[in-house]
Amino acid sequence: MGSRIEAVEVLSFRLELPRLALERLPVELSSALPVQVAREDDGSLTLEQEGQESFLRFQLEGDAAELVEIFISQDAKGAFFHKVLGALMVRYHGDLRARLVFDPRENEADEPWAEVSIERGRTTWPGLATQSAAVRLAHAAAEGGSVGASGEGGPVEEPLTQEEEELSRILARADEAWQEYQRLKRQRQQPR
Repeated sequence: MGSRIEAVEVLSFRLELPRLALERLPVELSSALPVQVAREDDGSLTLEQEGQESFLRFQLEGDAAELVEIFISQDAKGAFFHKVLGALMVRYHGDLRARLVFDPRENEADEPWAEVSIERGRTTWPGLATQSAAVRLAHAAAEGGSVGASGEGGPVEEPLTQEEEELSRILARADEAWQEYQRLKRQRQQPR
């Protein structure tokens, strides 16, 4: 993040998430980015950044919300793209191919645009790649197995990338340090 995104030119996308998760987003994101969910006349829900032009429109079908329209314009520091669209794509294993057009005054690169690709929630795009790895690791932990394992009839996951392996090691060290801290804290609180 950093440069303002002038526009997002969407080439293709696919995203479906639980309706309840969409409706909870304003509360989840309240400290990071003010967004609101509004019901449209056609029954769809629009997730928009308050006071800005950017929005995502979802068609409802039962308990599911399917993304049907993406409009991102004048996105300061790319906040809506990263914290809303990108985060949802990663969290709910969506697909996105888009071109981000940056403000040329804030971008020193030869080309004032960059292509972003997210496939089944995986990407190498800075800022979203670590979220992608964290989601995969959390899913593996919740399933009680490793990211590379597959159960009977379950999807076969690809092996971890180097970045994901490093993140896994860092998370494991952090957990060990936390456990040691808790042990020392309990030990200190015990009467002598």
